[in-house]
Amino acid sequence: MSAKRRTPRQYSQSEKETFFERLAKVSDVSAVARELGFVRITCYNWAHRRGIFTSKFVDAKRREFLRLRGKGKSRKQVAALVGADPHSASDWDRGIRSFYGGRVYPDGRFALYNTGEVRAKVVSPRVRNIQGDRIDLVRVERVIDPRFVSLAERERIRDLRKSGITMRGIAVI
Repeated sequence: MSAKRRTPRQYSQSEKETFFERLAKVSDVSAVARELGFVRITCYNWAHRRGIFTSKFVDAKRREFLRLRGKGKSRKQVAALVGADPHSASDWDRGIRSFYGGRVYPDGRFALYNTGEVRAKVVSPRVRNIQGDRIDLVRVERVIDPRFVSLAERERIRDLRKSGITMRGIAVI
């Protein structure tokens, strides 16, 4: 396990260029980062900012999608054949590449998403699928009446009991 640095590592322009030179030959961001001793996530950020994506799985689906579209098949048919969702199929048709946190357009522009804004637009972020049922966690955690013990209080009682405190001791707390 590694310890967190006190100050983030700073890379020189020559180190970045060395990274991109090796990436052009190897085509694997993780391997190049490991080889050079760079932080892998930082290297992925550099690559994404330049519009370089090395995901083989998605690229294979995308290439197959575009090949079949070139033969005149409909977007919907081809998306079903390659197992792509309609949004990705639409993006692939327009030449847009998506990555976690943004999109790169064919003309070189790219848009980085603000994750805070994305989460704010989620209708109910506290919904979980448990054994096939959609459970609204806000509703589960809501206090029914002050007379009853809430879910959070029940969990705290359970934790205190597991730590060896008696029920009378918990009542005092």
